[in-house]
Amino acid sequence: MSELEAPSVTGDTAKQPVRRGKNVRGLRTRQELLDAALSCFSEYGYARTRISDIVFRAGVSQGNFYRHFQSKNEIFLEALRPSLDELAASTSRAVVGDGVDLATMTALTTSYFASYSRNRHILRVMREAAASSADDGFAELWLRQRASYVERTARWLRRLHVQGRIGETDFELLADVLGSAIEQTAYVHIGLPAEAPRPERIHELAAAVSGVWHRSLPRTEDAADPSRPGSEHVAGAVTG
Repeated sequence: MSELEAPSVTGDTAKQPVRRGKNVRGLRTRQELLDAALSCFSEYGYARTRISDIVFRAGVSQGNFYRHFQSKNEIFLEALRPSLDELAASTSRAVVGDGVDLATMTALTTSYFASYSRNRHILRVMREAAASSADDGFAELWLRQRASYVERTARWLRRLHVQGRIGETDFELLADVLGSAIEQTAYVHIGLPAEAPRPERIHELAAAVSGVWHRSLPRTEDAADPSRPGSEHVAGAVTG
C-alpha cells in the first residue's frame, strides 16, 4: 500500500464496540471470544463463520457472547483491529530512516509484507468479506479505507513535486495505481497461498514492488541528477 500504512477501521460500520464486562473475568472472556473469532474467521472465512462456532471454540455460552458483542460483524472488526494496527506500525520510518532511496523503500515494503504475512489469514478474509458481504457494509468500509489511503499517498507525491524531486503528473491516479501493486501482491502472493512465504521470498516480492514504484515516479531534471544534494532516486511508498 502507498505510504505503507494500513487503513484504520473508521466510520459507522466500524464503531468502537461497547466495552462490557470490564472486570477481570469479563475481560478474560472477551479475549477468549476474540481469539476464537480470529481462529474461526481465518479457518472458515467471514460468510461461513457462525456465532455458534465462535462460542463453541471459546468454551462460553451464546449469552456470554452478547454481553460483549452485538453481532458477528462487530467481533470481526474488533478481531481485525490488531492486524491493521500492526501493519501501520510495521513501516515506521523511525526504524528505517527518512531516506527515499530504493534500498530504504525495499526495507519498508519488506517490513510491510512481513507484517502482512503474520496476519495473512484475517487480512485475506477482510478483503474477501469486502467483495462478498455487501449487506454487512464491508464493501463500503473497504472503499473508504482505499480512498483515504490514496489521498495520503497523493499528498506525499505532491510534496515530493513541490520539493523538486519528482515531475508533474496526475497524483491521485498514480497513488491509486502504484498502491494497487502492493495491495495485490500482498493478497495474491502472501494471503492466498496455503503456506506463508519464506523471508527471502518476502524480500524478493518487496524488491520487485519497490522497483515498480522507482521506475514509475515522474522525474524532473534535477531529481534525476545524482550530483544535486539530497536527490536520492525516489522509490516505493513512504509514510507521510
